[in-house]
Amino acid sequence: MSSIKKSIARKAVKSTAKHTAHGTAGKLRRDPVRTTTLLGIGCVAGGLAGWTLARTATGSTATTGGPA
Repeated sequence: MSSIKKSIARKAVKSTAKHTAHGTAGKLRRDPVRTTTLLGIGCVAGGLAGWTLARTATGSTATTGGPA
């Protein structure tokens, strides 16, 4: 039963990834400047969110990486 769920999940992930890639490629063809700008903003925002979460998770309060 578990392997059936895994195979269905894999198919869903694969289908979603293909759909996302196709949609992004289509948007890039229609309006390249806007798409590139939005993707860039999304990458920067995601990077900042990841960096903030990583720093919060480690409990680091220092701004530099030297000995305290």
